Amino acid sequence: MPRLGSKNKEKLEETTTPVKDKVDFYREFSKVKNTVKATDIWIGLLEKFRDEQLYIGKIQEVESEQDLIEQLCSFFANMKKKDGADYSVNSIRASLAAVNRVLQEKSRIKNIDLYNDSRFKAIKEVVDGKIRFLSKNGKGETKGADSLEANEITQILNHRLLDGTTPERLLRRVFFINAIYLGLRGGEHALLNGTDFVKCDDGGYNVFIYCSKNNQRGLTENRGKADKLVLANHPEVTSFLDKYLSSRPYGADPDFYLQEVEEEFALKTGIWYKPKHVGFRRLNSFLNEICKITGINFSGRKITNHSGRRALIQNCEKMGVPKEEIKLLSRHRSDAGLLSYTLPPDDKKDEIIGKFMDKIHGKPTLDKVKVPDILNGQVSYNEQVIGKENNNIKTAKEVFYENQQNSLKKLLDLTDINQQLEISMNIDQFKELFNCGLISKLKGKVNLS
Repeated sequence: MPRLGSKNKEKLEETTTPVKDKVDFYREFSKVKNTVKATDIWIGLLEKFRDEQLYIGKIQEVESEQDLIEQLCSFFANMKKKDGADYSVNSIRASLAAVNRVLQEKSRIKNIDLYNDSRFKAIKEVVDGKIRFLSKNGKGETKGADSLEANEITQILNHRLLDGTTPERLLRRVFFINAIYLGLRGGEHALLNGTDFVKCDDGGYNVFIYCSKNNQRGLTENRGKADKLVLANHPEVTSFLDKYLSSRPYGADPDFYLQEVEEEFALKTGIWYKPKHVGFRRLNSFLNEICKITGINFSGRKITNHSGRRALIQNCEKMGVPKEEIKLLSRHRSDAGLLSYTLPPDDKKDEIIGKFMDKIHGKPTLDKVKVPDILNGQVSYNEQVIGKENNNIKTAKEVFYENQQNSLKKLLDLTDINQQLEISMNIDQFKELFNCGLISKLKGKVNLS
């Protein structure tokens, strides 16, 4: 091969250096910032542990496979939080993934794979054993956010504290709309800008998500390609968004959620929001606060901003929406990513057995329910009934009222369906329902015969 002269050599260096720089640039650009940050944290903890054990150099500089196995087994077996508590199962898995990434990229030992390489089986056994031990002792995976049921969503939307008549109520309303119908991840609320909501010709909105878990974009003026979500035109949705977006003051922060002006001043002046955005700490607990003030049951449940996303996915699943279509809404790229959001096995079993019962017995419908069936008309007003538990004497009329309350309770709880409920009764039955206070709660149509 002919040798290059000094001039040609300089020219070659000039052309190849920018090419190499571009390769390095795009390799770095491909990395997800959150993953890089998490990796740095775990490697920092590993190196701190190694320093305490008087190991020499960095983990990637270890040349002996046996030394690497010994050091990592010791680290994973003894890793604890600052307060001495155990890490969660998810954290242990994340730490193993972080160490594996660094070793694959930088280790002097070639072709490392802590997951599948039989040379490092001992490390995998230690991690697996610790995960099993923690899970058995009630320190398994951290409980994720719980979903909201359809009737709870209706309860929240119908509550006066989300009716949009004041700045604070309107802010709650649009937040809840975004949480439920956009299926945003918990942290994505803080990334929304006012300009991300684009009005469509049909009256709905296109909503552009420029930075999310699956779409890591830079926070520059040119924010790159975005995930596009859709909010269909519906009076209970778009009217509130229209009102909120039109209330943004000139020169406001780009953030979507703005701080409210004091209510009395807002109603007098028409100025509803300040130019400053809502702080991250307050925003991070917004859905939890909304559920509290609207009377949602929190017993045994974890409600976070992420609950809205889980509610969208699980309620779509209950409606029979195909998995591929749910992924379009949730922006999951894989079935595995969607799996953690789907209904628990017990809910699946309940749904399947319910469908089977409907197949055998026929699906019950409210239009088949008649008040005479509900009121237990076999009880005579002239009878006296002895209570079995405490031998107290109850009149038949008292039993009648109790049976009415218990029998109609489920019907009256279904606020979505009551508006279509149509029942028939005679004048006497109507009077009895009126006297026990049930007529005022019934939203359906009553036919008197």
